[in-house]
Amino acid sequence: MARRTPEEAERTKQKIMESAKELFIRKGYGATSMEDIRVLSGVSKGSIYYHYKSKEQLFVQLLEQNMLEWEEEWRTISRPEMTATEKLYAFAHHYANNFDDPLISASEEFAGSHGSDPAVLDKIFEINRQHYPIIKEILEEGMKRGEFRQEELNTLTMILMGLIAGLGLTYFENMSKDEILAIHQKAIDLFLQGISHKS
Repeated sequence: MARRTPEEAERTKQKIMESAKELFIRKGYGATSMEDIRVLSGVSKGSIYYHYKSKEQLFVQLLEQNMLEWEEEWRTISRPEMTATEKLYAFAHHYANNFDDPLISASEEFAGSHGSDPAVLDKIFEINRQHYPIIKEILEEGMKRGEFRQEELNTLTMILMGLIAGLGLTYFENMSKDEILAIHQKAIDLFLQGISHKS
């Protein structure tokens, strides 16, 4: 049997991921089996387990891919001519818009079902921490340009990320999209009052 080329292997891997994502969204994490993924993708069981040792590993990889796509979208939103203040508002808006991602519900179920597994939790935290460098860069830029007061950068980054991440609770409050975006906007208003040179 001829060995697959790297391109063919990558296509197979993507097919598995796309099928898995569709099923996780439609059925939820717990109700989706590797057999379901095999049937929908049309890929052999051996190939699936060659690329992904478990359903858990496959789901974590999906979360990583989602994060990379989110970061790619952010790079198109964040433009050099924007002020740091404008970028903070844009970041909060982009973060809030992520609640529309249909994988969110499955990821909440996944996190709940793996609450006792430190390795899985560490991986999820690592993915979520990928927001930190973006916020840190915006805040540092704002301090250099004189938009924001000089503060300890790491502490300020953690405070802002905690504020925005905490607003994720709005997802569970049956609020409209406009209400969620308005709360994120208000959070940045209040945060800026505390670090602006004008405050």
